[in-house]
Amino acid sequence: MLPPEQTPRRRIIELLTGTLLSSHQLAQLLGMPERQVEDHLTHIVKTIARDPSRTFLLEPSECQDCAFAFRDRTRLTRPSRCPRCRSEAITSPRYGIREQEAR
Repeated sequence: MLPPEQTPRRRIIELLTGTLLSSHQLAQLLGMPERQVEDHLTHIVKTIARDPSRTFLLEPSECQDCAFAFRDRTRLTRPSRCPRCRSEAITSPRYGIREQEAR
């Protein structure tokens, strides 16, 4: 388990490094509401963008009925319905952080 003295954003960064997790999974691991995790993620994206040794990864949501992938979506939250088939069976996006290898 992570030390409790870390800020929530630092804890999220540690959890996302090297793996992909949804906001729901992060919320359960951290014991905070999912919307609060999503708010922190917007700030984490900006922090990671300033660090050339790390890359923020976003695995997009997909419609479970027609397999439409939300690749062009810039918002980090889960879409409410599919633009192609209008289904509400949408998977949650997953987030991760990849560290560049030292040369």
